[in-house]
Amino acid sequence: MSILIQDGTGTGILAKVTEDNRLRTESISEGPLEAASQIGNAAYFYSSYAATGGDEVISIKNGEAEKGLHITRILITATGEALFTVFETTSGTAGGTTLTYQNPNFDSGIRNNGTFFGNAAVTGSLTGNILFTVGVSGASVQTDIFLEGSLHLSNDDEIAITCDGSVTIYVTVIAFWHMER
Repeated sequence: MSILIQDGTGTGILAKVTEDNRLRTESISEGPLEAASQIGNAAYFYSSYAATGGDEVISIKNGEAEKGLHITRILITATGEALFTVFETTSGTAGGTTLTYQNPNFDSGIRNNGTFFGNAAVTGSLTGNILFTVGVSGASVQTDIFLEGSLHLSNDDEIAITCDGSVTIYVTVIAFWHMER
């Protein structure tokens, strides 16, 4: 007696078997950013202004109790040479111009909670543990930092980015919220 496996389409077509005697399957995989974007949990933070040197240029604090904020990418452009430092905020209270993040799923209507500042110097004398620094080497050269979601902010965790140069800066942070485990 033999067992016949159909392809699952309901048309009665048998599933294909490879020459290695493995069932042939096809699938589409998506990363966590794409999955979060589909349900409205992705975010693009954008900040630009003329820094004067030593400015905190953006501050991002997760305000979701049950969702972690995963930063996947940071894009930095400046009109000249500058050093940018990304750090975990351990003291100080950020203030300044409030940023509203862009949800790439325009129809979702979801707005996750947090406190976000940029588009002018972030106030509050934030200090903390340096995560990494990156230099921008010249005018209009974009520096692209791929983090693949490895920078994770739990509830009330905050990061800030400083700039040591007197340059016009453009910073984009791409992130997504995901349920904590």
